[in-house]
Amino acid sequence: MTWCINPECKNPQNSETAEICLSCNCKTLLGERYRPIKIIGKGGFGRTFLAKDEHKPTKPYCVVKQLNFLSQDTEVLNKATELFQQEAVILEKLGKDHPQIPELLAYFKQDERLYIVQEFIQGVNLERSLHEQGVFSEERIIQLLRDILPVLGFVHKQKVYHRDIKPPNIIIRTSDNLPVLIDFGVAKVINNDESLLKRATALGTMHYAAPEQLKGKIFPASDLYSLGVTCIVLMTGINPISNMYDGSNLCWLWQKFLPSYAVVSEGLIKILDKLINYKPIERYQSAEEVLQALIPLKISISSNLVIVPDTEIIPAPPPKIIETPLTPDNETEQLPQAGRIYYFKLELLLEEKKWKEADLVTWKLLCTILGKPAETLIESNDINLITCECLRRIDELWIVKSSGHFGFSVQCQIFESVARDYVSFCQRVEWPSYDSISYHESLKFSDKAPAGHLPSRIWGGGDKFWRHLSVMTGKLAQCGITKN
Repeated sequence: MTWCINPECKNPQNSETAEICLSCNCKTLLGERYRPIKIIGKGGFGRTFLAKDEHKPTKPYCVVKQLNFLSQDTEVLNKATELFQQEAVILEKLGKDHPQIPELLAYFKQDERLYIVQEFIQGVNLERSLHEQGVFSEERIIQLLRDILPVLGFVHKQKVYHRDIKPPNIIIRTSDNLPVLIDFGVAKVINNDESLLKRATALGTMHYAAPEQLKGKIFPASDLYSLGVTCIVLMTGINPISNMYDGSNLCWLWQKFLPSYAVVSEGLIKILDKLINYKPIERYQSAEEVLQALIPLKISISSNLVIVPDTEIIPAPPPKIIETPLTPDNETEQLPQAGRIYYFKLELLLEEKKWKEADLVTWKLLCTILGKPAETLIESNDINLITCECLRRIDELWIVKSSGHFGFSVQCQIFESVARDYVSFCQRVEWPSYDSISYHESLKFSDKAPAGHLPSRIWGGGDKFWRHLSVMTGKLAQCGITKN
């Protein structure tokens, strides 16, 4: 099988030896060398293929990432391109010097699209392992930490921060049972220019990313926080993981979600609690510190990580790729590209405090989620059709970027405090309680606007526009979305 890499191709499947796609006449070989045989991933910026290297006798497998991100917004497109290029630079820098990081094999442009070719890791990621084998024991977590922390320590010494550590991004390699850290797509290279830290886009995965990371700040302790959250997810199996977080007290209540049969030592509990502390200064400051703390903890010799063996051996047929259930961070990847662009643009606009533009993009994003044309008025009943995770992500972006000042959950909290009286709510947030053509222009797109002033109700349609807030309040309660 040869898979056509043209995103617009209607029939991308071709024969094993095809050099030209029969459907769209595009070249099938990338760089005259790499033959894509299967799509193994889709993300916000493009697609990932399993491929074969036709320039080597055994035609070994490799992974090809394609940047397929089209946008009329130059700033958004440039940022996506920058992140993609940066991943290639980081893999070249790290992969050749550490055996638990994939090696960069090639980086090139073909037909105006960028490609990264990297080493294929035969194994099972931690997310799939959790789904197939159940929650991890203390022994497996200790072994995982001891095996992955040296990798993280190496990465940090190279002045690179991963920024997206989570179960899908750690693969347990079949050949030696060691964890391999993958997906450096949002990693950050830190140099002596402190302005880079200030300009850093708050990328990462909600709930796994450290609180300061969502505000554009990053430290070694931020990656350690994500590793800690990964561990408590593997030990509890809770999804969505936000159910374990106490927003009122800014802490994780993970122990109460452990299976009844779980036995966890006080030593490991203290280590994990320190890893996931809300304050960076209260966490371990380096991977080496965590490794030292693990020394007193004992594990049995036979408690090494156990994974589902993948019996396929090169040059066998392509490894079986098992689809995992929809999770909060990949649900948005099921959106059309316009939706993913709007998410990305909303984050950039909020980061730059361009409140008015962010408000309008929020409207477009809601329309895209509902399958409506951009800037279509949304009826109150449509709100219940918005998925909880999409709504949670939009709200968290507003909350984080405004330091808790703006967001749907802020508005709903105010609405509840005035006994759901719409006129009183409007007085509190300084909205006109009536509808008018000039409504949007009357708003204050500034940090100094009252709490809950944004996002606006510009997207609300129907003659009973005031019902939107009541329905939104009920939807957020149903989804368990509250202001932390």
